[in-house]
Amino acid sequence: MLSRATIIDEEENSNTEVVHLGSIVTIKGTAKGSAERTYTITGFAQADPQKGKISDESPVGKALMGHKVGDKVVVEAPRGIINFKIVKNA
Repeated sequence: MLSRATIIDEEENSNTEVVHLGSIVTIKGTAKGSAERTYTITGFAQADPQKGKISDESPVGKALMGHKVGDKVVVEAPRGIINFKIVKNA
């Protein structure tokens, strides 16, 4: 794991236009009455879904990468297809 590790400079990686590793993203399901959820995109070793930290390799994390606020994203998850919109990216 350490041999493949890379250091991410937060100041250098502060572009909030597109979702990237380290982004804090708020999404909302497109179904009526869906609640907003906020996730931090992390590497797999730091992921803790109960604390809102999801891996960039998870279905939702992978689907979010590279998208912008306002984009509609479709996720193929184990429980089925999920549609949501990116509300905020910090």
